[in-house]
Amino acid sequence: MSEKKWYDNAVMVNRDPNWYGATRGANAEECRANFESYLSKYEGAITDVLIGVLEQTTIIPSKYLMWRGEKAIQKTENGVPVDYSNMMHLYKAYAEYGVDGVQIFIEQMNKLGIRPWITLRMNDVHFGGDETAFLRPDIYYEAKAAGEMVGRDYAYYATAHNFKYPRYRTALLGFIGEILEKYDMFGLELDFMRDIYCFDYLGDPDGIQEIMLDFMREVKRMALEAEKRIGHDLKISIRTCRDPEDAYIFGFDIKKMADEGLIDVVVATPRWGSTDSGIPIRKWKKLLGDSVAIIGGIEILNGYPAARAINSPENAKAYAAAFYEQGADGIYFNNHEYYTDHNRASWRVNRESCYEGRRDFVVTYQDCAPYMTMAYKPLPHRILVNTAFPLEIGKVKSTDKVTLLLDHEGEGTPVAYVNGMMADNGKEVEPVMLPAPQEKTVNVTPHKALEYDLSGFETDGKISLYFTGKGYIHYIRISIESK
Repeated sequence: MSEKKWYDNAVMVNRDPNWYGATRGANAEECRANFESYLSKYEGAITDVLIGVLEQTTIIPSKYLMWRGEKAIQKTENGVPVDYSNMMHLYKAYAEYGVDGVQIFIEQMNKLGIRPWITLRMNDVHFGGDETAFLRPDIYYEAKAAGEMVGRDYAYYATAHNFKYPRYRTALLGFIGEILEKYDMFGLELDFMRDIYCFDYLGDPDGIQEIMLDFMREVKRMALEAEKRIGHDLKISIRTCRDPEDAYIFGFDIKKMADEGLIDVVVATPRWGSTDSGIPIRKWKKLLGDSVAIIGGIEILNGYPAARAINSPENAKAYAAAFYEQGADGIYFNNHEYYTDHNRASWRVNRESCYEGRRDFVVTYQDCAPYMTMAYKPLPHRILVNTAFPLEIGKVKSTDKVTLLLDHEGEGTPVAYVNGMMADNGKEVEPVMLPAPQEKTVNVTPHKALEYDLSGFETDGKISLYFTGKGYIHYIRISIESK
């Protein structure tokens, strides 16, 4: 029997930088009480919480990057009058009350038996087209004036910092050094999915992997120094895109990072726009083996249709099961905070609980891929001869009740097969309405909702779907319920 690792069955939550809203309070006592109660909801379900401290501006005071508390008292930004006084609570918490939310969070997590991490959004591009923004630090304007952004070829990501230039890298390393000197945490995460456009990889790709490796080597050096102070190992995690080959194009040689011992965890994940049902965990495990933990990321948004339905607990269990059966060491939730009541049950996705009751596997897509590459987007699927596609849906027993739901556009009713077994005749059902952020509900089967019984087959996780007939399939949900 293999030795149990710290990350076995890890269930991680990224608590993004908006936690700074908890700094509201009329005095230091109220502010401290807000922080002390903030993390209690995670007890018993979550093993690791990652507290975000950087989103362009820092959420804690820093000598190297602009603190968001400074924005609260800022009167002009790049020569333009601004008023961010609605963030004065953050300024008061640290500058007047002397209350350090991150330190309190770490203390509370230790009391609750939760591993405390600090996470940084390494290259956030929110509000890139706006003249001013409450997130934006002075270094943004300095770098932009010097031509140190990745550039307009990258559309929404054009205002991301180009790591080929030392200005921003140096400031980041300074800030990371401050964190490592100040806090005794379990681990540090570098969240490069906000955002992964760190280089002009189309126009100037030479040497970018080595630049990022040097950056990570310096982070590791500082982490080793911090370990001497805190007296225990300090884990380093990197949140990256779903595919190691895509990551390499972006400038991240994850294999070499692992081989050199620069990282302990790889979180393979979408960016934000959609949970990715097809993250190739098997590919990561084959590439990296057991040298690092491989964690599968689940977003709050489901991805189909364009209105973006919200993931249900049943969706979360399905994706967790699919990732575990491919070899994932744990599960990672991002952005679920905004729908806490709806998704608290989603967090109970360890290896055992994800197979309890019903799980709903919805086929989604890759929301972030290098330009000029083929992103994973299996839908809409045109029904043609020899156009079956594989899926990883987690373990299915022959005694499980399995139902297939389609949104079909076209004539007639397609015939559905799974692993060569033909389903019963599909029957038309009522449109499927699901919760969505911008509306109360959204119709995910606007053409024709068809339901099939697929019960009776068995798999360790891999299936192949095949259809005959005419038209297009826009939505696929496979529901598995253990009897």
